[in-house]
Amino acid sequence: MKNRSTIVAGLLAVVLAFSLVDPMNVLSGKYYKSPYSDIQNELSKSNSSGVLVLASYADLYQFPPFRYLRNILGTRSAVRGELAVEYGYEDVLSQASLGEESFLHYLKSGKISHLIIPLATVQTGEVFHRWSKHGTIKLDLNSAAFSLVKQSGGSYPLALYTINHESIAETIAVPPTYVLEWTGVRESFHQLQRIAEEGYRVRYLQRYEDRVDTAWVFKGEQITLSLTADQTPKQVFSVELQFVAAYGDKAPPQVLRIEHKSGTQSVILKAQEIALATFDMFSGETITIKDAFGCRQGLSFAPEDQDIREFCYGLRDVKVRVSES
Repeated sequence: MKNRSTIVAGLLAVVLAFSLVDPMNVLSGKYYKSPYSDIQNELSKSNSSGVLVLASYADLYQFPPFRYLRNILGTRSAVRGELAVEYGYEDVLSQASLGEESFLHYLKSGKISHLIIPLATVQTGEVFHRWSKHGTIKLDLNSAAFSLVKQSGGSYPLALYTINHESIAETIAVPPTYVLEWTGVRESFHQLQRIAEEGYRVRYLQRYEDRVDTAWVFKGEQITLSLTADQTPKQVFSVELQFVAAYGDKAPPQVLRIEHKSGTQSVILKAQEIALATFDMFSGETITIKDAFGCRQGLSFAPEDQDIREFCYGLRDVKVRVSES
């Protein structure tokens, strides 16, 4: 007898597949008189309406089918309900993190012609996810690669975009997938925090610890970053790390020693400046980051915040790209 979790995962995969191909039954016309009828009409004009749902980190559940599924699955265990609904979504985010050009190849290889994006994401002008199991995602919705076609009304308004594939050469293979793994630091350093207040109704919140744009390394922590791409072990990935001193205009200076099999880089951090370090990595390789000057209480350089945590430095951005070398 199959494991129950395996069966549930399989069923969810089927549900999500239908949601991506025909979200809210817009193609079948079930919601013709709904706030989404303009989107349905537009999709009915296309001969190739492969549809992908995409949203920024806090907006995925503005998409009604996902919200409905989460509410059902999350009645007793709210966070597990979210993880179940998002089964397979991490692969999409991994592809999106490789940059616009690579993502367009991925969409073309999957015959995706349209994106449906929550209006909450559209209003920010980009699809954004901070680095975690993948690099940072910043897809510019004002790019020439995407064209806004329709916007809906309703309680959870959505926007329909077409994907302009004309400038993309014929895709031979799907771009590679990869996973980043973080050790030596707390989980909240790199993971999106999922907060669920369970009562008469479950209240959900997704957020990053402290700041959206930066995660802090504290005393006693030492980052080891690993990249895994099992399906393409010979593929080279370019990994760019952005660091900042912790924190503010009076942040004390810091020196980082970043170790990789190719050698060791020393990076100097100064207040309100961004420092970069870039490495070419194969699957299975690691980067280890050590601070040289120790860590200081926030109270010592920003007394107004009354923060007694001991800050070492901040990681601002992780940019991953497929390297041609």
